[in-house]
Amino acid sequence: MAPMSIENATSRSAQHISESRTIEGQDNPRMPSDPFRSALREHNMTKDGAATPRDVMVALTYGLELVRHGAMLVAYEGRPQLANRAALAILKKNDGLSMARTGLIAERTADTKLLQKLLQEAIKSPEMGEPKDSPITLPRKSTHNALIVRVVPGPGLDCWPGTDNRTALMKIYDQDMGLELDAGVLVRLYGLTRGEATLVKHLVQGKSIEDAAAELFISPHTARTHLKRIFMKTDTHRQTELVVRILSAVL
Repeated sequence: MAPMSIENATSRSAQHISESRTIEGQDNPRMPSDPFRSALREHNMTKDGAATPRDVMVALTYGLELVRHGAMLVAYEGRPQLANRAALAILKKNDGLSMARTGLIAERTADTKLLQKLLQEAIKSPEMGEPKDSPITLPRKSTHNALIVRVVPGPGLDCWPGTDNRTALMKIYDQDMGLELDAGVLVRLYGLTRGEATLVKHLVQGKSIEDAAAELFISPHTARTHLKRIFMKTDTHRQTELVVRILSAVL
């Protein structure tokens, strides 16, 4: 059997996603549905405790939907095997990251090669953890906010014959979709003041220093002074680098 395409994987997982959407008449993908619990009960009732392929599919699909941003499991050749709805929405835009016959591609050839390198490192050497060049930014044509992509070793896919059973977990952050950070976490992690942490929250949402200053009712000069101190405390030098550092630390 050939490796499952993202279209086939999505169609198979969509059924399980839809099963977990309605809880007491409301959309709630964060709560397990009765079919999900039933699958787990069936698994627990087997003699040897071994999970069936369907059990694994349900668990992986449910787990990906719990991720607040785009998330997909990608095989060695760069083809997604399973993706959550946020990731599918990003791919559908074909802006910054898209699917081709060869697998995932970025706007720039150099970024595509770097992404493939990270995926292969995460799959071939999972014991090394997240590749050193992750996360990366992928520029987009429609907005100045780049996609931020983080690659880490993923689970095996023993339930899908035809794959090499190893995957990379690819997390995709689209700043245009909205992002809420806890200022208290930034204060504890980097020793920022409350004012500095609040400014960082605005910058991570893709706002310019001028727009952030206006929303915080401070002057651009004061905002730039805060930014210089933030750079020192986070060991960064540019706003893009700061955003990547913050996201990789708190998400």
